Amino acid sequence: MNAFRFFPPSRSVLLLVLGQAAAVLTIWMIATVWGAAQAAPDQQEIVVQSGVPQSFDPHRVNFEQDVAIARMLWRGLYQLEATPDGGVQAVPAMAAGAPSVNGNVYTVTLKTELKWSDNQPLTAADFEYGIKRACDPVVANPFQYVLGESALNIVGCDAYFNGQGSRDDVGVSAVNATTLQITLVAPKPTFTTIMSLWVAFPARQDVIEEFGDQWTDPANIVVNGPFTLTGLTPGAGGQAILEPNPEWALEPEPTLRQITIKFIDDLEAAFDAFEDGELDMTNVPASKIAEIQVNPILNSQFLKVGASRIWAVEMQMEDPVLSIYNVRLALSRAIDRETLVQAAYNDAYQPATYWLVQGLPGFQGNAAFENIIGYNAGAAQTALADAGYPNGEGFPTLTLTVLDRDDRIAEGTFLHNAWENILGINVDIEAVDAQARSQIFTSENFDLFPGGWQNDYPDPENSLIGLFDTDGGNNQYNCSDPDIDAKLSAAATETNNATRIGLLQDAETLIVTRLCGVAPVYQTAYLYLVKFNIGGVRPNGQIDAAMPGGWCPECWYVYVAVGGIAELPEVAETSDSRPGLYTALAGVAAAALVAAAASAWYARRRWAAR
Repeated sequence: MNAFRFFPPSRSVLLLVLGQAAAVLTIWMIATVWGAAQAAPDQQEIVVQSGVPQSFDPHRVNFEQDVAIARMLWRGLYQLEATPDGGVQAVPAMAAGAPSVNGNVYTVTLKTELKWSDNQPLTAADFEYGIKRACDPVVANPFQYVLGESALNIVGCDAYFNGQGSRDDVGVSAVNATTLQITLVAPKPTFTTIMSLWVAFPARQDVIEEFGDQWTDPANIVVNGPFTLTGLTPGAGGQAILEPNPEWALEPEPTLRQITIKFIDDLEAAFDAFEDGELDMTNVPASKIAEIQVNPILNSQFLKVGASRIWAVEMQMEDPVLSIYNVRLALSRAIDRETLVQAAYNDAYQPATYWLVQGLPGFQGNAAFENIIGYNAGAAQTALADAGYPNGEGFPTLTLTVLDRDDRIAEGTFLHNAWENILGINVDIEAVDAQARSQIFTSENFDLFPGGWQNDYPDPENSLIGLFDTDGGNNQYNCSDPDIDAKLSAAATETNNATRIGLLQDAETLIVTRLCGVAPVYQTAYLYLVKFNIGGVRPNGQIDAAMPGGWCPECWYVYVAVGGIAELPEVAETSDSRPGLYTALAGVAAAALVAAAASAWYARRRWAAR
């Protein structure tokens, strides 16, 4: 009698069984996991990355990470929102509608029954106080010029800011609790757009007078935006905790119960934290693009959004060497922008010798400037010789101040090598943290400074006014040129839009060809990773600041996959250009099918060899 004998399955059989199981699982996933729903309230919490903010005071912020948080905590009379075609428009926020215009007097009616986060009424007087505070010389708002003669030109704002007038002379007044009157020197077509910016956010006089510089601490702060600040550990490695403002007046109401903002300047570390599940949303360095693209899961969560930001080598015009035009020209002509973008940023950015970015009215592009300031090693050497430093002889050592981050150091090293190899000069690299970098720039204590400008609103005046007019609020490189001043001054008062754009183009041409404080290098893109279960992310490179879709954080929410065949959920419509849950599931399904096929092939091959 033959006994029944058990033989353990071979590895081939096990692989085949596992492969078939994977195939069955894949079929089940494809057949059933097509629905999605908002997660439960206790799951509506996310953790996002941000650079270290320098200020939470909306009338003192100066950097994109500060702006991103300011938009979460406050809103103005109007707010910027993305349009379906990728554009931007200003729409009423705290205002009830469009302003009433009588000559140069703009009257704005507020929505009724508005409140601050502490349940106190939000009135026109709070907007009067906030706007006048932005003109206050003691506050020293770096964006005051947006309200002054350079742009909006509110009567008396510049005089007050420059110590030649008083607060009472500023042309902003609360007629009653819901009516605000703003008097300009002349009508301005960008009124509602500028009134959407943080420089025109409301503020509570009683809170600021009671707590002074500590008024933005979590225990003291009052806000009117969708979220309020409930926790803060300042500085690198710290975090801010935001929770919904119970008195938020607009729609939608925030779904997220908590946003934790981790302050991480090192994007390599932020990338690792995302992979480890510690972050739900982060900026990523361009050096990680290749790694992301070969990883189906990461690639399904990757966002590249064209940014309205130009990056340049900023040059201190008060330095006796850099004040020489041919020195600046030599430095610019020695930069191979195309190779720099390839070497330091994996081709993520667009080489640029222009300043007005693609996407703005008046964009002129590289063709207008490449032959003048673009890469030409021989012409760079000639310019340096014409400046009195043939082959770099006698040229003093300059310092290039960069953010202590791998990609910025790689960029700085590229520039150092180019100037040394082509011009024969030495430029030291000084790598500093974000806070030190900000202080060095705002104190104008730099020689060469890779930095840039992200548009605050989609108009070319925002890229020029205040940055290149003499003594402009953001003119830390001290460009001062009477021809540029004349063009910008004329544009500021021009009511014919086509003529105004032409004047701004003329100003750009003078700035770029004379290298007045800047040598443009590239136009950037935002590079993000966003977990595929985060809904409502609506990126727009014209108004994004530090976080994707940061112009509408109240739109964000967490969703979960659900079983059963379902119609495409709303989240698929609100995730805009980024791949959503279905792309990720398709990637997983495809990977499982490949695994099934590979295991079956391996098993057949092993059996055939017996």
